[in-house]
Amino acid sequence: MFKHTLTTILGIICLLTFSYSEDKFLSFRDLKKISNGMSLIHESDSNVGIIAIHGFYPAYWVGIHHEWVKPFNYLVENNINTFFYKYNWNECPSKVAIDFNKQLKITMDNYPQIEQWEIIGHSMGGTVVLFSILNSELNEKIIFNTVATALHMDIDKVPMTTRLSIEKRFEKCPNNLNSFDKIFSIGFKNKLVQWRNIKEFDSQFKKYDFDPYDREIKNSIVVQFPDSLDGERVGHTSSLYFAILEIIN
Repeated sequence: MFKHTLTTILGIICLLTFSYSEDKFLSFRDLKKISNGMSLIHESDSNVGIIAIHGFYPAYWVGIHHEWVKPFNYLVENNINTFFYKYNWNECPSKVAIDFNKQLKITMDNYPQIEQWEIIGHSMGGTVVLFSILNSELNEKIIFNTVATALHMDIDKVPMTTRLSIEKRFEKCPNNLNSFDKIFSIGFKNKLVQWRNIKEFDSQFKKYDFDPYDREIKNSIVVQFPDSLDGERVGHTSSLYFAILEIIN
């Protein structure tokens, strides 16, 4: 496993100019209108393609997909081929990954001019990525990315407020995060980059009595975020944008 630190990203942020008047997406409401499945966000003559996979949203969550608004606007502004894979997040990630792999093949066949594909799964979307890469043949055009994605779950050490929902999900989905331990020790065929937060600064995991990022995946690349960048805390949501900045630049 290789560990990288972010030494260039602050400079990138300083050079960025973001024209809100030209934003394609004004709010999460624009993204909620997109149907499930693989959708084209932006098409260009770039030889790079980004496929985004969202995470899980609780029933009370209002701003569904809000974390993708700023990254998508950035990708459109930089004329990058961008796709969004939406799914029913109440389904098991292992099942979602089966459909995603089918959609991925179709998309790659439809865009043969794209030479490099970056699959970016955020939070539980990263779990979908792990199941996707598990069942993927070697393809040097693809780099799989997980952002703010837990690698294991110690249910007894999860706060009571979320423990019951996690227990129900794990009972429903026997193929879950804790199914990967042996696989992690072997590693995957395709390239995997993990974008990890500091647990104490991650709103999703900071109250856990264990570190869900604390697992090694053989031959993967780990990029460890600091606690803040350019004065902004790097948390569960913001790390997605910072990861995309680094991937593109």
